[in-house]
Amino acid sequence: MRSSILKHVVILLTTVVWLCPAVCDTALADNIRPAYLDIEESESGAFRVIWKVPLNQNLPARFRPSFPESFKVSSPIQRVKTPNAVIEKWSMVSGAEELAGATIGIEGLEETTTDALVRVQLADGSLYRAVLRPTERSTTVPTSELDVTQQKGSVGSMLRLADRWRYGLLLLAAWLLSMAPGARRRGIILCSVALVAGSLCGHALGGLPVHDKLLGPKTLSDMEAKRILRGLMNTYRAFMLEKDEEIYDVLARSVSGEFLSEVYLQNKEALRIDATEGAVSIVDRLDIKSIESMKRLKDGKVAVVANWDVYGSVLHRDHIHFRCNTYKAEVTIVPTDNYWKLRSVQLLDEERVI
Repeated sequence: MRSSILKHVVILLTTVVWLCPAVCDTALADNIRPAYLDIEESESGAFRVIWKVPLNQNLPARFRPSFPESFKVSSPIQRVKTPNAVIEKWSMVSGAEELAGATIGIEGLEETTTDALVRVQLADGSLYRAVLRPTERSTTVPTSELDVTQQKGSVGSMLRLADRWRYGLLLLAAWLLSMAPGARRRGIILCSVALVAGSLCGHALGGLPVHDKLLGPKTLSDMEAKRILRGLMNTYRAFMLEKDEEIYDVLARSVSGEFLSEVYLQNKEALRIDATEGAVSIVDRLDIKSIESMKRLKDGKVAVVANWDVYGSVLHRDHIHFRCNTYKAEVTIVPTDNYWKLRSVQLLDEERVI
């Protein structure tokens, strides 16, 4: 019974009981608390850095992030010490080198037994996550999704140019055929004109946007699907409220039909179990990493196979554990008035990252 409840909670992320099974052994957990490096790039090209180092890990003094030489710190470093970690925050500019394609590492990691979780968000919203270890102390940020899209757009422009040449060749062929003896008698001119007109009309229809009424409802892009899921799957925030009526009302904005009652009841039970174990779980961040596929169903519903990461903390009486899990699931969303809502979630894969 409990396993089933936790499984659904993991999928919906309405609470973070997903963190608890990994920290039953307190002594072991204290020895594996990772460092955390978070980098977010702005549209101007500058980026914000957060560096979180757990205390009582016997880490070397030079245990710090390393960036390319052209990267320069552009603001004073803000430092906050908590009972469990030291957190530093600062801004940087990349100079001649871009963040996408840059190599980022952790100095002194080879002298430790801990790991470091690195999260990078580029200006276009692309996300990258890596775990650095004593044997693998650096990682290279991949090219952004926007660059890939632009490359695809260039290919599309070349194809459109080729289409124009194709139409020109058809017109030339029609003119040459019209010059042949007896062309008028055999109706070659009319056939050629019809052929060219048909090609142009076919291309025009094929180039219509997918949301055109003639071709049916709009198909979501990957970026639109990510944005929708990011909002819907943050339903865990509803359980930060105290009154049951308020929790239910907030959930109703994102969850549809019978699934709403299921989510509400499962998570109330999960919160009760969490409280009896003496732990408080908090989700810090949810990242929709990628959309693998989308399939339109009946009544406007769309089934989306997505991958996402969840970052969170488990607070015990005398210590805190940082966790990151990654999930893959088929999420069915349904349009309601002018909004999308969750209709069902089927877990396909889950993995603890750190």
